[in-house]
Amino acid sequence: MIRALAILALAATEVIGHGFLRHVRIGNNWYPGWDVNTDPYRNPAPLRSVRRTPSDSGFISDPASSRITCSIGNEYLPAGGTLTVAAAVMNYMARCQGSCSTYRGDSGSPWFKISQDVYSGGKWGNQRLIANNFTATVTIPSKLAAGDYLLRHENLALHGATSVGGAQFYPVCIHLTVTGGGSVSPSGLAFPGAYKANDPGILFNPYQGDAANQKYVAPGGPVYKF
Repeated sequence: MIRALAILALAATEVIGHGFLRHVRIGNNWYPGWDVNTDPYRNPAPLRSVRRTPSDSGFISDPASSRITCSIGNEYLPAGGTLTVAAAVMNYMARCQGSCSTYRGDSGSPWFKISQDVYSGGKWGNQRLIANNFTATVTIPSKLAAGDYLLRHENLALHGATSVGGAQFYPVCIHLTVTGGGSVSPSGLAFPGAYKANDPGILFNPYQGDAANQKYVAPGGPVYKF
């Protein structure tokens, strides 16, 4: 039953500001992510529930890019085939239309935000993630209707966000099957489409101090209220 928690274990690369999703834990079971160090060089490419990310763990700078949905993962369907000092951590979901192995999620408005960790208590969300051994816990809403979903996990690095095009997006998509008795089927957000380059949560100066950072509003709107 995939209902309560998905544990996302991220790996930092040697280049500060780059990273990838190494493992997903659901309950007591661990599932391998897309390992940028080995998976791109295997033939045939391994099947993963986590879609591909760039081999250099690189970011996306244009929020209107087609890669904003699932990074390069949508270019290698069927699917499977660090973080900086200031970064928001956000999680979105979209119910797959048909099989998740071929569903791209890049048309219409199927996405909704289920959680976010931005600036609080003097720290950014990614600083808490790093302090927790590069691990983030995502709670799947208990009222969510059963079905197959994409979970879009994203880190938004803001260290260069003082100018347009300076924010760095690190999205990755994971296939999940949600079970249980929920009945709510949210939607309303589009990727690409939900973000604009001059959104206040994307064009932002994180160096103005605690008071300014506490007023930070993440892009993509509020977390959906179930």
